[in-house]
Amino acid sequence: MKAVKLGCLFLISLLFVPQLKSQPWHSGGVLSEIQQGFDVHFYDINLEIHPDEQFISGFVDVYVFALKDSVTVIELDLVNHYQVDSVTFMGAELGFEHGSDKLLITLQEMLQTDERVKLRVHYSGNPPVARRPPWDGGFNWSKDPDGNHWIGVSCQMEGGKLWLPVKDHPTSRADSISINITVPAPYFVASNGLLEQINEQDDKITYHWFTRYPIHNYNVSINIGLFEAYEKPYFTQDGSMMPVVFYVLPQYREHADEILDMTIEKLKQLRAYFGEFGFTSEKFGLVHTYYLGMEHQTINSYGNDFQYFTKDGKSYDWLLLHEMGHEWWGNLVTIRDWADFWIHEGITTFTDALFLWDFYSPELYHEKLAEYAPRISNRQPIIPWENATTRDVYNHDVYYKGAYFMHTLSYVLGRPTFLNIIRAFVDQNRYGYTSTAELRDFFERYSGMALSGLFELYLYGTDYPEVVIEQVGLQQYEVSIPNISFVLPMDIETSSGLNRINLSADPVMIQSESVPVADPENWYLKRVIHRKQ
Repeated sequence: MKAVKLGCLFLISLLFVPQLKSQPWHSGGVLSEIQQGFDVHFYDINLEIHPDEQFISGFVDVYVFALKDSVTVIELDLVNHYQVDSVTFMGAELGFEHGSDKLLITLQEMLQTDERVKLRVHYSGNPPVARRPPWDGGFNWSKDPDGNHWIGVSCQMEGGKLWLPVKDHPTSRADSISINITVPAPYFVASNGLLEQINEQDDKITYHWFTRYPIHNYNVSINIGLFEAYEKPYFTQDGSMMPVVFYVLPQYREHADEILDMTIEKLKQLRAYFGEFGFTSEKFGLVHTYYLGMEHQTINSYGNDFQYFTKDGKSYDWLLLHEMGHEWWGNLVTIRDWADFWIHEGITTFTDALFLWDFYSPELYHEKLAEYAPRISNRQPIIPWENATTRDVYNHDVYYKGAYFMHTLSYVLGRPTFLNIIRAFVDQNRYGYTSTAELRDFFERYSGMALSGLFELYLYGTDYPEVVIEQVGLQQYEVSIPNISFVLPMDIETSSGLNRINLSADPVMIQSESVPVADPENWYLKRVIHRKQ
């Protein structure tokens, strides 16, 4: 492990338990007619943070391109907490209106398809405060144990509009972002991508970060503190080196070595599941935060207080693992509609259990899935409707029912086939968008199995399979699932052992000296009904 000197300092990122949101903002939904006419491919962020006043000021250059002809108005999202001083194009001021968390900018000339403009938005104000980060987004103005500023930004549910003028929608992902943040000396700013330059002037320092990978605006984060940076090398499958960096408060520097080792170990295991980490030209970064955690791209927030689970001399951190999983599911492969939010959270939550299978034992994997089941409310479908908002879909079930569905799918397909398909899916969708329908079609195509009934049952509804075990004679039983219209393979335990049987609405006759047990290892969320004729 080496300490890395950054500027004038030696500077050493969830399985969420979802809670109801209390912030008034959300992200997603149906794009307005105006926002359907353009997209943003690059943001150049230039802000000064004033910690004592909990105030930010500066400008953002928004690089817009037209998706159709005759675009005359640009509609950006920016909450009303800020005063917008001006919007300019090539130095000329443009007319604008700022209200209802929208910034409407009138262009001097129409944009035609593929034409581009750079709009500079000057603004300032006190950003929303994250009351329960990361579930409530905004700035987290906390203090470290010595009373120094310790600041973080998270805004997954609300979008980057809490602190940046952006097109806030899951379909809008910039191809790169420049993040230039000025803070009082001697504070350090940790952010996405690579640190390209540090400029010091009087009692201020400006940190220039740049990421050249596609990134959602909610994944852009800045973290401010008296961090020390500790670094270890990670070697990719092709032999190239990527730095793994932990930005930690000096009071906790003794934890840096162990958590970096854990991170490298997890990067290797996750690449076995999903292929190589997607951002190897930059870094895998962790930043020590006051709040629990968040999967900010290449700068995962970590606030689990170094509480590890240890068994047989091996330790792991569930929060670290969960947020790392999002670098594949959420950051590398992302959804275009929040209706499919379970793909981000459910698959990553399943990965938390999958890791236990390989790192410890299949028994611990099954114990983890057994913990998920009682947390599922099943009050609404995981996918309620298209063009959903984060508020529409965010609940426990996108985590736990989504994870359990992947558990079920791994049984139906068989673990080796399942893992091969999921890795191939990531490989073919790196840096791209996906949906539940595309995931289902991929699994069907590569497995040769009809899976639409299974997807429909668990993702688009709230019914569970009702397994009916009816005694029809001496040591004779009929087993069926009357409430489905497709075939489910299921383990049935009888006096002669465990048998995998294809079940449907049509009863299957089983001989057993004891009452058959359906799905004894609980691969399915289900109800079991026993009857006698």
